[in-house]
Amino acid sequence: MTGMPKLIIFDWDDVFTFGSTEGYYACYHRALEGVGIRLSPEEERKRIKAKWGATAREEVAELLKEHPELVDKALEIYEKTLMGGTFVEHLQFVEGGNELIDRLSSKYTLAIASGVNPRLLKEKIFPKFGVRNLFSEILTVSDIPDPAYAKPHPYLLLEIMKRLKVSPEESVMVGDAKGDMLMACSAGVRPIAVLSGHLSREEAEAMNIADIIPTVLEIERVL
Repeated sequence: MTGMPKLIIFDWDDVFTFGSTEGYYACYHRALEGVGIRLSPEEERKRIKAKWGATAREEVAELLKEHPELVDKALEIYEKTLMGGTFVEHLQFVEGGNELIDRLSSKYTLAIASGVNPRLLKEKIFPKFGVRNLFSEILTVSDIPDPAYAKPHPYLLLEIMKRLKVSPEESVMVGDAKGDMLMACSAGVRPIAVLSGHLSREEAEAMNIADIIPTVLEIERVL
């Protein structure tokens, strides 16, 4: 893609905030405890990773695959724990992130396509770190009409671009994981890989990602 983009779509976890993985693990663990189920730490993490990026219901169902009758109750406990202090207490915010968002918002339309719960983002995370909501659209896995539309399916990006009336050629996707990069490519959007999360430089290069930056703070030099 040539020229300056109009729309920047960000993943959130491990791009602007760090520690989310342990935060999610803690919430799922509380959900299991709440319905009286114990798994070894190794098995618990294995099952969470098996459905990573899917909906919370799918994650809980995987954790409780021998006890499907407990899924609804465990999901209720998980969501209550997530909206409490358990998740956000694990988070750190990238230093300089607010200043970056402010600068970018004066030049570009900003949006978020993430797995993070939208209420959690707006009601807990933004207030905790003093983030001004300068994002024109925030779509998450909670907003998808079908679990099959979760990352790396392009649904989130296509829906954001449709709502904002911006073309793929005018958009970029900034993410830290393979699913973000695959989603961008499937949507015809230029991917920008950030090495602050799940992707290594070698993995990003193997996916033929042209723009690779160590942290989101360096995004301006590749726009």
